[in-house]
Amino acid sequence: MKTIVGACPLDCPDGCSWVVTVDDDGKAVKLRGNADHPYTRGGLCKKVNPWLTYAADPSRLMQPLRRTGPKGSGSFEPISWDDALAEIAERFHAIIDEHGGEAIWPFYGTGNVGWLQGASGPAGARLWNLLGASQHQVSICSVSGHIGLSYTSAISTTFDPEALHEAGLVLLWGSNTLVTNQHLWPFIENRPIVVIDPVRTRTAARADLHIAPRPGTDAALALGLCRAIVDRGGADEAFLAERTTGWEAFRESLDEWTIERTAAECGLDPSEIEQLVTLILETAPLALKLGQGMQRSSQGGQAARVISCLPAVTGSYAHRAGGLSYSTGSQYRYNSVAATRPDLRPGPVRTLAMTNLGANLHEIDGPPVKALVVYGANPMVSNPQLNLVRSGLEREDLFTVAIDLYPTETTAYADIVLPSTMQHEQNELSDSFAHLYANWNEPAVEPRGECLPHTEIFRRLAKAMGVEEPAVYATDHEIVTALLDTEEWREAGIDLAVLRERGFVRLPNTGGGSGADRDDFNPQFATASNLFEFESERADRDGHGALPRYLPPSEPAVGAGEYALVAIGSDYHVNSVFAGTERVQSVASAPPVVVHADDAERDGLVDGSTVSIHNDRGSFTAELRIGDDARPGVATMSKGWWGQAVNATVKEQDSDMGRGAIYHDNRVSITAITPDAAARS
Repeated sequence: MKTIVGACPLDCPDGCSWVVTVDDDGKAVKLRGNADHPYTRGGLCKKVNPWLTYAADPSRLMQPLRRTGPKGSGSFEPISWDDALAEIAERFHAIIDEHGGEAIWPFYGTGNVGWLQGASGPAGARLWNLLGASQHQVSICSVSGHIGLSYTSAISTTFDPEALHEAGLVLLWGSNTLVTNQHLWPFIENRPIVVIDPVRTRTAARADLHIAPRPGTDAALALGLCRAIVDRGGADEAFLAERTTGWEAFRESLDEWTIERTAAECGLDPSEIEQLVTLILETAPLALKLGQGMQRSSQGGQAARVISCLPAVTGSYAHRAGGLSYSTGSQYRYNSVAATRPDLRPGPVRTLAMTNLGANLHEIDGPPVKALVVYGANPMVSNPQLNLVRSGLEREDLFTVAIDLYPTETTAYADIVLPSTMQHEQNELSDSFAHLYANWNEPAVEPRGECLPHTEIFRRLAKAMGVEEPAVYATDHEIVTALLDTEEWREAGIDLAVLRERGFVRLPNTGGGSGADRDDFNPQFATASNLFEFESERADRDGHGALPRYLPPSEPAVGAGEYALVAIGSDYHVNSVFAGTERVQSVASAPPVVVHADDAERDGLVDGSTVSIHNDRGSFTAELRIGDDARPGVATMSKGWWGQAVNATVKEQDSDMGRGAIYHDNRVSITAITPDAAARS
């Protein structure tokens, strides 16, 4: 037996380090969390624990396939790698000759978030740059919040999560920590915890206080909290004078946000807001963990911007265990330019946002999209407005290549399907959105069947296309060496050899250590002024107003029979990854939709019945449950289940900042249907 250190590649903040046990026959027989990792601490979540079972799933793709039936039928025949790559190369050359490189769209997602095989690098970047393909923007997850924060602090984390045992109040805003960030919990479970979420999640149920505002009203709540703190003398005037700019103008803008008005806008009782203000003032410093949930709305960027003002008003940013953390990703300062080589592009190219897939496949400025290469993504489950996406993928003149682990609702529309390796079969450099360690993943076993890593697939495609540029043939280790080619990493003495030896390393310039030897992680505001900017000229130029503000959701649920649909993370799978495997299907069923008892009585909905959830964009069916997980006016369920098409109802519309998706700004109606109608749907 031997053990090999690796890391989970999934789209989860925790970025866990793991250890794979391999027997003498070269077979992986055990996978566990790395007990030596300061954040993972030996445990993995129940979504990842069955990893080796997923790898052996009978549906796993083991060889290239060519479509034989209509698009969407899922009818394919096996072909060789040589034939598959030759066909792709021939089609790409023809498309480039007629329409130019921009007619090719590499559509990658966060099924893997690594820097070699995943979306962070992304895999294949050098080839796409050389071909002049359209640039892809991964706008589906957290972009709005990042841009919102850029106008105030310009930094996405101000504290080390390992220091949160020293925090006063821990405020989890739009974060279902126990389900989607569970390794944070041991650092905070002994602190007072407040959860702000329109859904009573597992995390909200464990909190000392749960505040459930109407979806999309987070900015209003934050403004009301700031006003109440000022009224009660809780503003840290010394911090505000020394470390911020625009405070007086922002304070004046708070005048209209009385507790009564805030409560009315958010659908809360004023006493709930008073209780939270008391907790903030009496249990300093405030440590605010901002999740992605609250920014998945039409005004998501502005919401993040406003919420970030709360720790500034209280002066919490001055404390080691206080301030705000949205993501630690900005601390991973790899040399992405050296790794991806944008200098290989023949000239300027357009950028296409993944959240606009449906629209861009139908009508677009410039050359039409004639080739789509989908990897690490399952847009027929995860993208907004699925009916629009489906009609685009059905185009006979669209050549689609899908690289995946299993047949999915997206691969069914591909012309060529290519089988990918899984993480324990490939090299990977991984980061985290929640901790401050870089993880190296060493391959533990040989790939199954004919599966190949993404990097190798694109090297072979380049060869099939006759590409002569040496840069596109760089090995995995050469790309990692380029990523680590920065002054910070060199001064820290960390190179690929060190990563491979240790399995993980603390990021340069982020402190670390323990006890008396511990160095604080104390990043500074990264704005042009190096101050927290309540008032931002750049935001004003960008059309978002000089001061943070509240704008209501674009689709509030206001009438009888109307609901704001909020789809949350599943206990069993990350987004749609592994949701269709035999293992997940054996332990879970299609998620029900949960509504409040008052709404069910009003609309004549019966617990356990089959209902249609619908609007003018699309519909899907689910079993109805009545419970207190949903506040009045909200319907909730988990996301990512294959075949349910939750996102058929979500509008393909850009958020206020960064072209983010607006999953939680989604008004639907819910009506009972007969068993026969349910079977037909």
